[in-house]
Amino acid sequence: MTQIFHPLLALIASATNNELAKYVEYLKEENKILRARIPGQVHTKMAERERLLKYGKVIGRAIEELMTIVTPSTFYRWVRDEKNPKARSKNPKGGQRKPEEVRALVLEIAKTTGFGLTRIVGELRKLGIKKISRSTVRNVLREEGIEPGPDR
Repeated sequence: MTQIFHPLLALIASATNNELAKYVEYLKEENKILRARIPGQVHTKMAERERLLKYGKVIGRAIEELMTIVTPSTFYRWVRDEKNPKARSKNPKGGQRKPEEVRALVLEIAKTTGFGLTRIVGELRKLGIKKISRSTVRNVLREEGIEPGPDR
């Protein structure tokens, strides 16, 4: 009895697959139109990458045909990085931390004189410390909970 329904179920399933294929083709064309309107590269945020990984890994190798935001090599790099999170931290953002002596000097000048950022940088340069910027002084003061402006 169940064998009678197999061809019918196969017909329904194939119609559904054909419809899904049409939907995918439409969405791919729509995506191409939208991508043509965006100049340059699309820079994804971490949450967006995680969403792409979540849905893309399920698809497998067929994802290479669907991808438009990133290249397959980028996607596979994300997969590798997800498996090995330490690999992601090879190239940390920002420069090296300033030596503790310089940080202590910034704090001392700020506490004793009440100078603002620019004036502190000027005093440090008079002392021979050339590689320091206003933003570095601001970050050092903020880390210590000191308001960066001259009106403390």
